[in-house]
Amino acid sequence: MATEDTPLVHDERDGESTTIDRRLLAVYLNDHLAGSVAGARRLRRTADTLRRSPVASGLDRVAREVTAEKEELDEMLEAWGVTQALPKQALAWLGERLTRIKSARRQMRTSPTTTLLEVELLRSAVVGKRGLWQTLIDLAPTLDLDRSRMVDLLEQTDRQVATLDEVHAFVRVRALRAVR
Repeated sequence: MATEDTPLVHDERDGESTTIDRRLLAVYLNDHLAGSVAGARRLRRTADTLRRSPVASGLDRVAREVTAEKEELDEMLEAWGVTQALPKQALAWLGERLTRIKSARRQMRTSPTTTLLEVELLRSAVVGKRGLWQTLIDLAPTLDLDRSRMVDLLEQTDRQVATLDEVHAFVRVRALRAVR
């Protein structure tokens, strides 16, 4: 197997070949992995916050799927011999933890918009994750990936976005309601 220093050659369908820089690929994948570390935790926390709502089951499913995708991405990096950027993951984990601690300290005076903003951030992150699966679909032949699995993950992400849209609709109506 090639190391991170070895570029890979990708033969395009139009007959041209493109060189893929494994260092850049490693950075890109590690950035997505770090995001998934924080995102999976934050999704779980949001699902717990909304556990008694009508959107709870969908949000719980998304949280489980994102956690499984993170594990799958971990396995991909290992299979390709890409060194995981543990400091990035640690910083993402720490950032999520600090946000949680900060929120816990403000628990008594939390604004109703807190959950709304959290859902919007999560939805943005999941929309961004679409790009990962699109990129891996394009690179599937080069990276010896099961292209159909990457397509499945892209479609799963689209369903996650739809679920988060439903969660957002539920939360936004309640978060901005005037208290009397």
